[in-house]
Amino acid sequence: MATADGFLRWLAAAEQKSYYEMLRVPSDVTPEELKAAFHKFALACHPDRAVEESAEVARAAAEVFKRGVEAYRVLSRADLRARYDRELAKGRLRLDEGKLESVPPPPQGKTLEMVAKTKRGKENARKADRALTLGKLEDARVALTTAVQDEPHNKELSERLAAIYEALALEPM
Repeated sequence: MATADGFLRWLAAAEQKSYYEMLRVPSDVTPEELKAAFHKFALACHPDRAVEESAEVARAAAEVFKRGVEAYRVLSRADLRARYDRELAKGRLRLDEGKLESVPPPPQGKTLEMVAKTKRGKENARKADRALTLGKLEDARVALTTAVQDEPHNKELSERLAAIYEALALEPM
């Protein structure tokens, strides 16, 4: 697809393609298969492959690549993928992330704020809870690290921080 005509045709067809079709994966794709498919897509469709083409082709290549990145970002996050699948069932091919709620849903189970014991610990734990509900693991790690520093003997907070470190280690790079 690295031809000028290929990028222009792909961009024209992209409006009729689901994220699964963009990356050429089945709807039950595993995270490993998704990552491999995106890698293959990126090798074929990266805008750098169109640097010697016309401005129109370069723009088309950039748009195609942006759509692929959008598809990968949504499909690689379980919460966004579930939402996308619901929207796709209604015939919507793209997920409008701008319409995502700015207020996260209420946390399930015992929150970090409930686990914290001191005023400062609770403040930082609340920040970590919010970051987690928004899917921002690194922000949650920073806030929870501060909470653990405020409450060094709080074993449950320390265990939750260790779980965040494990989740960060598993995230795709």
